[in-house]
Amino acid sequence: MQQQSNFRFTNWAKNETCIAQKYFVPETEAELMDAIANNKTVRFTGTGHSWSAICLNTEALINLDRYNKILHLDKEKLQIKVQPGIKLWQLNEELDKHGLALTNLGSIAKQSLAGAMCTATHGSGIQFQILASQIEEFTLIKANGEKLVLHHERDKELFNLCVVNLGCLGVVSEITLNVVPAFNLHDRTSVMNLEQAINQLHEMVNSIDHFKLWWFPHVDDVVVYRYTRTQEKVNDSRFRQWLMDEILSVSVYRLFIKIGNINRDWRKRINRALVKKFMQPLNRIEKSYKVFNVPEPPLHREVEWAFDISVAKELLREYTQMINASAHRINFIQEIRFTKSDDYALSPCYQRDTIWLGAYNADNFGWKELMNDFEQLAKKYNGRPHWGKEFSCNSEYFEAVYPKLDDFKTLRSQVDPHGKFINEYISKIFF
Repeated sequence: MQQQSNFRFTNWAKNETCIAQKYFVPETEAELMDAIANNKTVRFTGTGHSWSAICLNTEALINLDRYNKILHLDKEKLQIKVQPGIKLWQLNEELDKHGLALTNLGSIAKQSLAGAMCTATHGSGIQFQILASQIEEFTLIKANGEKLVLHHERDKELFNLCVVNLGCLGVVSEITLNVVPAFNLHDRTSVMNLEQAINQLHEMVNSIDHFKLWWFPHVDDVVVYRYTRTQEKVNDSRFRQWLMDEILSVSVYRLFIKIGNINRDWRKRINRALVKKFMQPLNRIEKSYKVFNVPEPPLHREVEWAFDISVAKELLREYTQMINASAHRINFIQEIRFTKSDDYALSPCYQRDTIWLGAYNADNFGWKELMNDFEQLAKKYNGRPHWGKEFSCNSEYFEAVYPKLDDFKTLRSQVDPHGKFINEYISKIFF
């Protein structure tokens, strides 16, 4: 097992860092269990694609990147068993080789499967739940080394308590996922007037398989993504992918952000220019995971909260009005997505169909003020923050918006009575 001392960990966004006295990169379950058993406090990391401090620890940090093997694939049962460190992009490519796919994905595929599971990572589509809903069974290694195997039906109550667990119940050692035959997505992307989109929101959410919005702040239009599941043949061209996904969406976008950082008053005009690239409607068919996943964005700050979909129109109007009326000068896409309710105790979608609204910015200037304004609005609408994004709430607020939080806290104290998996982030939520 690879080990390092005094390892400096920095997350993807470079806004959270720590120095861990011991850093382990196990490749086997025995190595993983040994690292857990011989350290007083332990946290886990994969890609570090969380804006929150969820991974930080000053004693032992376990990286699961090499604990990423595919253990079994059953094409008849449509199931795959894997180790938790596998990245979503690795899983997508392996499934595609066998004519299979995950039924839903988020925008980014850099995360480890365990990280996506434990933080309630999600995609978009009101008939689809968070990514963890695709789990058939998983194995959890508790602080005392005992294994707990949880099946989504056989152990339903406990499964629902444990599946979104923030890494504070133990370490996930195996995951069995339900998969589907590979499918394509018909991607119709266009631009619509923002107020018109809000007026038609519920109609579009309920009539499109996977629907989301991108709003560039200070602009009266919004980019509308309509993804329809299909078995029609792929027709997307490699040239278009190179031009849009590598040149315009990566290189040109980063250049515009740098220009906007020179003078923040230019950002309104830059955002209008960026929206214009979407004015020519996109109409393509491509493999599902290639449509779900977007090019990796530039470094940015990010908060995202989940709200009951019943308040969606009012929320969006108040948010966009707040941004436009304020001194904020935002240079990054604000993403708006939708997911189906679930019964997972710590899922932000717990027992309510959900609209996810994010606030993003690609520099730190004014970030605290923007985050504060966003959180005030979010709390007004009883929002629940994404566990992998930034937030400043305390346990009192979480108790008010998570009906099953006390049940989870009781379970956590039972499986980890000495706080092996606790760090400052976890303490802020539960204590």
